[in-house]
Amino acid sequence: MRFSLRIKLTLVALLLLIIPLIGFRFSEIITRDLVESREETLLFSARSVASALAGRTGLLDQELFHSLNQSRDLYLFQLTNPIRLNGKSDDWMPQLLEAEAFAEEHLLRSTVPYRYDSLHFKHMLGVRGEYVYAIFIVTDDKVIYRPPHSLGIARADHLQIGIEDQNGKLHRYVVSTTKPGWVNGYLMPENPADSLPIKLERRIQGVWAETLDGYVIELRIPRDLIGDRFAFAIADVDDPVSREVTTLIGTANPESPEKLGWLLSPSKTIESILSSLDRPQSRILIVDSNQRVRASHGNLNPEAEQPDIKNSNLIGRVSDGIFAVLEPLYKLFTTPFTDEFKTPVAMPTTLDISGVKEALQGKESISRYRIAEGQVEIMAAIAPLTEDRKIVGAVVVEQTTNSILALQNKVIEESLSFSILAFCIGGFGLLFFASRLSSRIRLLRNQAADAITDTGQINNTLQPSRARDEIGDLSRTLNSMLHQLKEQSDYRETMADNLEHEMRTPLAGISASLKNISGEIENPPERIRNYLEWALSDVMRLEQLLGAIRDATSLQEALNRDTHEVFNLHQGMQVWLEHSWRPAFPETEFVYQHHGQDIMVLGDPGHIRQLLDKLIENGVSFHAEGTAIEIGLGLSISEKEVILTVANQGPTIAEEMRGQIFNTMVSRRAKSDTKPHLGLGLYVARTITVHHGGTISVNNLTDGRTGVVFTIQLPLVQ
Repeated sequence: MRFSLRIKLTLVALLLLIIPLIGFRFSEIITRDLVESREETLLFSARSVASALAGRTGLLDQELFHSLNQSRDLYLFQLTNPIRLNGKSDDWMPQLLEAEAFAEEHLLRSTVPYRYDSLHFKHMLGVRGEYVYAIFIVTDDKVIYRPPHSLGIARADHLQIGIEDQNGKLHRYVVSTTKPGWVNGYLMPENPADSLPIKLERRIQGVWAETLDGYVIELRIPRDLIGDRFAFAIADVDDPVSREVTTLIGTANPESPEKLGWLLSPSKTIESILSSLDRPQSRILIVDSNQRVRASHGNLNPEAEQPDIKNSNLIGRVSDGIFAVLEPLYKLFTTPFTDEFKTPVAMPTTLDISGVKEALQGKESISRYRIAEGQVEIMAAIAPLTEDRKIVGAVVVEQTTNSILALQNKVIEESLSFSILAFCIGGFGLLFFASRLSSRIRLLRNQAADAITDTGQINNTLQPSRARDEIGDLSRTLNSMLHQLKEQSDYRETMADNLEHEMRTPLAGISASLKNISGEIENPPERIRNYLEWALSDVMRLEQLLGAIRDATSLQEALNRDTHEVFNLHQGMQVWLEHSWRPAFPETEFVYQHHGQDIMVLGDPGHIRQLLDKLIENGVSFHAEGTAIEIGLGLSISEKEVILTVANQGPTIAEEMRGQIFNTMVSRRAKSDTKPHLGLGLYVARTITVHHGGTISVNNLTDGRTGVVFTIQLPLVQ
C-alpha cells in the first residue's frame, strides 16, 4: 500500500493519544494513594473511637456490653414510621425486614414432637416516642381462642410476656382473646401456679388479627412500664377440648426472672460521646458482641452543594461548551456515581458481617459494600472495642468513596480534554505541514517530469527553490544536474555537425593522395595494391559516415523548409513496401496489417518515408532470422490519431534504455557489426515525428513473443 505524507503524519499524530493513557495511569495512581490514605485515616479514627470508649471506666458494662446472650437478648429498633394498631405490617417497614424468626431453636417447652408448620413466628420490638411497640406474625395450623366469659385465659393460644420494671421486680402478663380484635394484657400472679389473672392491664394495648395461616398480634406498651429486661413466649393450644399448652416458643421463660433477656437499645450516653468525635460526611457505629448496633452518629449524605454560577466570561463559556460536547465521551472512561442514597437503619445487615466478625476476633479490617444496586460505595474501617483486655464489640467508621471517584473522574476528564485539544492542534499543524511539504515535493516532481520528455529530451530546467531546507537543496541540486545534462545533450547534438565539418577536408585530402599514389606507381606489387584498396575502402566508409552525420545535422533545417501536404498514408505505405523495402531486403519477410481504408495525414511524404526507412532498417538489423517485420497502420480509439507500428522479434530493450534510445549518438548494435552506425537513425525518426506533431515510443512485445515494437502517433486529417 502507498501512504502519502498526510496519512503518515496523521498516524504520527496518533502518538498524542499517549497523553490520555498517561492521564489514566496518573488517575489510577492518585486513586490508589487516596484509597490507601482514606483507609489509614478511617482505621485511625476507628482506633481513636475505641480508645475513647474504653477509657470511660464502667461505661460499656453499664450499657450492657458484657455477658450478652444472643438467644435471649432483645434489640429495640428505632421505628421510622408511626405505628397504627390495626394488625397490618406495612407501617413496620423497612425495619420488619430484619424481624427475627422463632422456631425449633427457640423451643422452651413441648408435650408433643415439634412440627414447623404447627407453630413458628417472626417478632420485632421497636420504640417510637414514649411507647414500645411489638409485633408477632404467627404461623399456626390451628388457632384456638378462649371461650367467652372464661377466666382461663391461658387455656387458648396466647402470648406470655415477662417484664422487669425499673425497680427490678418481675411482672408477668398474658395476652389472649375470644376473637380477633382489640386486646389488652392481663397481669398474672407472681406464683406461676396461679392461672387466674389479677387484673386487666389497659396500658398494654393491641390488636389480634387473624390471617390465612395464623394470626398477628400488634402491641403498644408505655416505655415507663418496662425496665432493662424483657422476655416473651407464644403458647400454642391445638386441642379445643383439653386446652393444654402443647408448644411454647420464645426468647426465655417469662416466669423465671433470672432467664429474662436484656432489652438492648441505642445508647444515648455513647452517642453523646460520638458526637464529640464527629467527622464530616462519615458515620460511626458501635456494635456489640451480638453484632447489634448499639450507638451511631453522623451520616453519609454529602453537604448541600452551592448552586452553579454560570460563567459570564468568554473562556468560561468556551470551557462549558467543550464540556457539554465531550460529556458523552467522558462517560465512556469515567466511573459514574451518585450522591443520592437512602441511609439505612442501623442494622447488622447494613455492615459487612465478615468484617464485624473479624473485629470481634480482635482483627482490624477494611471492607466496602453498597447499600443497594446502583448506589454509592461505602468504605468501612472496623476495629475491635475492648475493655479490660476483653473484646466486647466493634467500632465501625464509614465514609463514601464519592470524593475519590470525583477526583479520579476530574483527572480523566482533564486528560481527555487536553488530549483532544492537543490532538486537534497537533493534528491540524501536522496536516498543514504535510500538505505544504507534499505540495512542494509534488511541484518538484512535476517540474522534474516536465523537464525530460518521454523520448529523453531535456526541454527546460527547474525553477530552483529559495527555501533553505532539504527540499530547497534538492531542487537546486536537480536544477544544476539538469543544466549540466542539457549542456551535454546540446554538445552531443552539435558534436556530429562539428565532427563532419572538421573531418571532411582532411578526409578529401587523404582520398586524393591515395588516388595520386595509385596513379604514380606503375604495376605496383600486389601487397601495395591491396594496401591502397583497403585504404580507399576505409576512406569511402568514412565518407558514408560523414554523409549520414550531414543528413542528421541538416535534417532540422530541411524540415523547416519543406511544405506539408495532405496525402493518403495507406497508399504510400503500399508503394514503399513493394518498391523500396522488399527489394532492399529481399531475405526479410514483411507483414503489412491495415484496415483497408484511406488514412489521410498532413505532412511531407518524403520525410515520412525517411522516418519509416529508419524504423525498417532498425527492425531488419535486430530481427531474429526466420521472423517477419510486422508493419501496422490503423486509427486510435478516439479516431483522431493515426497509429503506425513497426515490430520485430528478437532481443528486447532494457527499461532504462527506452528514454535514451532516441537520443543522438546512442546505439545498441553489436561491436562486430561491420556497417557504420553512429546511433543517428532513431534520432532522425524522432525528429521527423515531433516535427509532424506526433509521438514515438518503443516497448517490448507483450503477446508472449520476445522483441520490440515502435509506435508512432500522428494527427489524422478529418
